[in-house]
Amino acid sequence: GAVIVPVVQVSVQDAQGNTMTIPNVSITLAITNATGAPVATPGVTLTQAAVNGVATFGDLSMAKVGTGYTLTATATNLASATSTAFDVTPGAASKLAFTVQPSAAVAGAAIDPAVQVTIQDAQGNTVTSATTSVTLAITTATGTSWAVPGGTAAVAGVATFTDLSLDRAGAGFSLTAAAPRLTSATSIAFDVSPGAASELAFASQPSAVVAGAAIDPAVQVTVQDAHGNTVSSTTRITLTGTTATGASGPVLGGTAAVAAVAGVATFANLTVAKAGTG
Repeated sequence: GAVIVPVVQVSVQDAQGNTMTIPNVSITLAITNATGAPVATPGVTLTQAAVNGVATFGDLSMAKVGTGYTLTATATNLASATSTAFDVTPGAASKLAFTVQPSAAVAGAAIDPAVQVTIQDAQGNTVTSATTSVTLAITTATGTSWAVPGGTAAVAGVATFTDLSLDRAGAGFSLTAAAPRLTSATSIAFDVSPGAASELAFASQPSAVVAGAAIDPAVQVTVQDAHGNTVSSTTRITLTGTTATGASGPVLGGTAAVAAVAGVATFANLTVAKAGTG
């Protein structure tokens, strides 16, 4: 991205190497022989008219890092010339980029393959000398609870999050990578599915009721993973009454055993026959 200094000059010469002043000669440069893909930055002028036999390329720069670049100069009816080899190194650290995007994951499990964020210069080259700490946070998503290391230091310009996980299932999560004085980056969207069924939870608790009348609203019990996400399941769930202060204890009526639908069991006609408290 920086202009090559001193500026590149190409002269028009005779067979003995003397500079020749010939009118209307335009010299064009092309990039050859490099291990990096050559890309000219916007505004670079690769064709210049010779003035007093010399064409000066005052704004020549290279956008991509590489070793062993050379330049070839050509002009109509003249033998071409090839420059000495030169290298292009990264510019100053400018921005972050996700080089391994997050993929669909299971709640509580590490995202695989590990998410990677790269520190880049303004032209998108990896700044291999950078060791800045990179931090991830959730951007747009259906859930907000998650587990993640607060920051991972970049090694040779790349921060790898090997134990990144989210504990809340949902669709459309994305991650934002941030580091001091660098432009942040946002990942592609990804989904997190529930883990294995692990526990039950009351989603709709029982409320005060008259003996023999159906509890309203209906009691609901969900099948959940270890992180509290509802697991789509058809498990059959059975309710039993626990001891109350009523002398004979609760006697449940209606349907006290229900198969879950999409992980939720609804007890629509549950009753208690005996009065009591607690």
